[in-house]
This record gives sequence, C-alpha cells and structure tokens, in this order.
Amino acid sequence: MILPACIHCGQDPERRERDGRVMFICPVCNARGAAATCETWASATWRQVNRDDLPTHGCGHRPRFKAHEGKWWACCTGCQHLTGGFMSIQGAVAGWARSLR
Repeated sequence: MILPACIHCGQDPERRERDGRVMFICPVCNARGAAATCETWASATWRQVNRDDLPTHGCGHRPRFKAHEGKWWACCTGCQHLTGGFMSIQGAVAGWARSLR
C-alpha cells in the first residue's frame, strides 16, 4: 500500500499497531491519522489529513489534526488557529475547511 507523504515534512508514514488498532504516523513530526481496527480505515484517515487540496490558513500554514479526550481538533501549524470538538477526524477536516470560509 502506497500512502502520500506527510504534508508537513515530506516523510513517508510508518504503520504502527497496538492493542488490535492500526494507525499511520509520521516518524519525524508525529502527524497522524486515526487509530482504527481496520488498516484500510487507518490509511484512509492518513490520506484525508494529508490531502493536497486541504486548505491552508490565512498565514499560509496547514492544519495538524489531533485527538484529545475523545474529540478531534485541527490547529494551524503557523498561527495556532484552532477549531475542534468533533467526534471524528472526518468532522475535524470538514470543520477546518468551514472555519476558513
């Protein structure tokens, strides 16, 4: 399976597995997709947060997606613009785009 490189540093992701869950993570900057019981779903979330067409914030930087206390957040790596509280990584990606309109 070929996955896109990290949009933040250009490194190829690593596959990590623990407790029956799989995730893809950048070994350099720790950007990550969601952990899932299905490798296909884990790779889909990696692709989603590393899309070329993911909008940048007004400062020109891209978001980093993180889970905190069961909710997903998107934070600009430049100016720290934050949006979140979403129940899924897909919701966080959509919320990020919506917050830039």
